[in-house]
Amino acid sequence: MPEVKKPFWRRLIEFRLLFLINAGILVALGFAFGREYIRNREIQNEISRLQSESSSLQARNLEIADLNTAFRTESFIEREARLKLGMKKPGENVVVIQQTETQPVEIELSTDKDEDESDRDPRLLLATEDSEIVANPLKWWQYFIH
Repeated sequence: MPEVKKPFWRRLIEFRLLFLINAGILVALGFAFGREYIRNREIQNEISRLQSESSSLQARNLEIADLNTAFRTESFIEREARLKLGMKKPGENVVVIQQTETQPVEIELSTDKDEDESDRDPRLLLATEDSEIVANPLKWWQYFIH
């Protein structure tokens, strides 16, 4: 049988149809690969974030382990028992020193150069309600000598 040659317009339509089908398949594959590429990047970002979080948690775990070993030492336990629980060793005497509350006194510093106290450094002066103004070095001298 002799081959019947198809008309040109028929061959062109078949060729265009094949081209459109191939183009549709390529577009679908492009979208699929694009979505997978974006998903892969998100997963890689999540992995790097989790790795950095893991390294920071490992460092924190080491700090906690160091604190745990420090808290288990005999000297730390003894110090905490003395400070927070008020315990003492046998034969020791405990002395409690209570601080008294003092009322602050305002000191007015004069800018006149004619006064006798103008030569003193105002940082060395200390004032309380019951005492006169005495320089700190003088207080130490009186403490050790008298």
